[in-house]
Amino acid sequence: MTMTMYEIIFTGRLTPETSKDTAKENIAKLFKASAAQIETFFSGRPVIIKNQLDITTAQKYERTLLKAGLICQIVDSNTKEPWQAEAELAPSPVTASSETSTPAPASSITEQTDDPSSSQPAADDHDWTLAPVGADLVQADNTPPPPAPDVSDITLKPMEGYLVNPEEIPKPKAVTPDTSNLSLSSDET
Repeated sequence: MTMTMYEIIFTGRLTPETSKDTAKENIAKLFKASAAQIETFFSGRPVIIKNQLDITTAQKYERTLLKAGLICQIVDSNTKEPWQAEAELAPSPVTASSETSTPAPASSITEQTDDPSSSQPAADDHDWTLAPVGADLVQADNTPPPPAPDVSDITLKPMEGYLVNPEEIPKPKAVTPDTSNLSLSSDET
């Protein structure tokens, strides 16, 4: 039996109390990374921070990164599906202190943008909601369909012989090239 391995993935989400600059400083301290390496964390694409971890080690990384202000996700290395605590193990023997890896509620998670001048994320500017399970997400289109084209004058030929009768195929005209500018001369060199 092989042991399931996990990855820690960072998608750019930060805890509400952590600014982007503070998160960058925390990453620099944790990983001893250069400024260029830190910028890849906020490129807008998911970044695999660490892979090939057992679940206990992955949870430790998640807690440490959460303390640094980064909201990370534990993902199965093989299936790329998020880890579900109920499906894998019984609750870990971590005390209910500030070290727990309980994710913040969705309303308090801040989505980072590349624009440093915006202090509020774009998601907070709108009143976003989730549709109930099984709800139709596409609005019904009540416009009538266009009328069907009139095809009464179109007929089909029976499936035999050629599609076009050979006598209906236009014959190409023979073209006689103009040779008036050509002459024969003797080779007296």
